[in-house]
Amino acid sequence: MKSLKFFYYNLIIVTLFFLFFELSLRFYFNQTKPYNCYELVSGIMKYKNNKNCNYEEKYFEKKNSTFYYTNKNGERSPGFADNKVYNKKILFIGDSFTFGYLSNYNDTYPYNTIKNINDNLEVKYQAINLGVNGYQFNQILHLINNDKVITDNNHIIVYGLTANDLFDIGELNSQNIKRSFIDQLRSLINKMNLLSVKFIASKILKNDYMYLNIHNKRGSKAGYIQKESSIEWDKKYLYFEKKIKQLPDSIKKRIVLTIIPQQIQIRLIKNNLIEEGIAFDLKILSICKKVKIKCISKSIQLAEKLKYETHFVLDGHLYPKASAEYGKMLGDELIKIIKNDK
Repeated sequence: MKSLKFFYYNLIIVTLFFLFFELSLRFYFNQTKPYNCYELVSGIMKYKNNKNCNYEEKYFEKKNSTFYYTNKNGERSPGFADNKVYNKKILFIGDSFTFGYLSNYNDTYPYNTIKNINDNLEVKYQAINLGVNGYQFNQILHLINNDKVITDNNHIIVYGLTANDLFDIGELNSQNIKRSFIDQLRSLINKMNLLSVKFIASKILKNDYMYLNIHNKRGSKAGYIQKESSIEWDKKYLYFEKKIKQLPDSIKKRIVLTIIPQQIQIRLIKNNLIEEGIAFDLKILSICKKVKIKCISKSIQLAEKLKYETHFVLDGHLYPKASAEYGKMLGDELIKIIKNDK
């Protein structure tokens, strides 16, 4: 009987402590709901950025708020009228890394790419940010082939490719898609919506050993960070190559694929597992060479430049400083491409 009372007594103490910890964190961080300004559409696209959005987001892993604005076309914008005169445009397509999730507009890589180019070339370019949070390869492919801003003009197209763009390939018709353990963990934590759990998880996952160990449990799903890849990822690469090869020549001659590293890739590079860290980059670079399109990889350079401090630990997106630095690096490469194409 005493042991049962002792158990309930400790349970109450732990529950009260946890409740106090949760309320304290909520008060301290004052976190808001994630950005959710979308318009539902039919077909493969499912949704797109809503027009004229104005949204402020507070997230516990980031000290300051993030402000998101979209213009009348649903494109990420600075939130004010840009009256500058531009000679040309560069179209940026991709997922949340291109949209610039958790980065203010001036920290996004598209903005900093263009800033670098315009600081060094006489011809002035305008950035058109067509990135959409959560888009997968097939949605981006549909955008490339059907968006009139892309198809009806002769602008340079920059596709910010991340490994997670290919995650759904091969599983599109599955009613029960098996996600990786770390993705399931993130999803569970988000569904629980307990800031205390998120806070503790972010501290645990900051440890390289813990983070790498979790990713090692993904098996064949982690083929993109394995030297020899995996059967599952070989199929994804073949599909990707086939679809890129089928793009019209008018698109292929002006598209540039830039490979944006995920957090796991930076962690691997940091721990001197270079071949694993750039396995995805090397595979995409070989595909680009085969189908004769321009491709850029700056994963190692970004990791070393920022001393491996590049991503929000739990969320997984680039820190604003990392997104901005990646833009500068990409700008250097695009300047070379623009000069060579003259």
